[in-house]
Amino acid sequence: MPDETDTPAAPSRRQVFGGRLRELRTQAGRSQADVARAAGLDRAYYVGVEAGKRNISLDNVFALADALAVDIVELFTPPQTK
Repeated sequence: MPDETDTPAAPSRRQVFGGRLRELRTQAGRSQADVARAAGLDRAYYVGVEAGKRNISLDNVFALADALAVDIVELFTPPQTK
């Protein structure tokens, strides 16, 4: 029987959101610093959000959607699989 430690944990909601944010940013050809600046966020905070390590307010979610020129719904669509 497989050991419980052999099964990778499912990504958290923050990690899924961060993955989608990263996907949209890279599709737009933009750097983390550029998107953070455009959204009025600290770069280190933005990096943490993209890594799924930071919680984010709704106001900042809207700011990121504006910075990436996407509808807010796009930020909540799961990342595309390769």
